[in-house]
Amino acid sequence: MRVLENWPRLVLTLAPIAIVVLVAVVATREYLQPESEKAIRLVKESSSRKENFTVQQYLYTTVYYRKDRGEPITIEGWRADASGHEGQIGIEFVYSDVAGRHVASWVADLKEESVSPQNDAARELSWH
Repeated sequence: MRVLENWPRLVLTLAPIAIVVLVAVVATREYLQPESEKAIRLVKESSSRKENFTVQQYLYTTVYYRKDRGEPITIEGWRADASGHEGQIGIEFVYSDVAGRHVASWVADLKEESVSPQNDAARELSWH
């Protein structure tokens, strides 16, 4: 019963500890993430051609939305190819629809934390 009487003190003590532990877990998880996953995340979170949207959000409002509406779309998804220069990773998003196969290609530079579209399909998705 004494624990219930001191609940404000308990909350004020445990809440900051829980926040610090959560931040440490997230930071460690991100640090241990493979470079290919970091590069894909960098592209997904980069600015799209639609104002205030990321590339991933733009894909959800276009390609994924069309698929959910019943259009015959096959989404192969994201791929990373680390065979480029050091710190630069080639990223592709691939899907197929009635018009054919679409491959959007970017180069993600992990050192500079920048993304460069490499073809017209990526330029249609990205702001650059």
